[in-house]
Amino acid sequence: MKHSFTCPKCSSTDVVFFEGSKYNQASIVYLNRLGAAAAIDRYACTHCGFTEQWIQMDEKFNRWVEKQREEGKGQSDFV
Repeated sequence: MKHSFTCPKCSSTDVVFFEGSKYNQASIVYLNRLGAAAAIDRYACTHCGFTEQWIQMDEKFNRWVEKQREEGKGQSDFV
């Protein structure tokens, strides 16, 4: 849905976009216990209600991922 704006469930093109904000608790995911967070964008089909969530992959998020890799943490170790 992110790139095609077509619902994968019902093939409708009636898709709306909700941009995530790091200042809105409903649209963030915490990366660590110290409060580092990344915003989540949402796409929703107005025909069937199917939704997708995509993390905003900004520079801060990419640095956090690299740090996790350097420390040898697996996916199950992420917060």
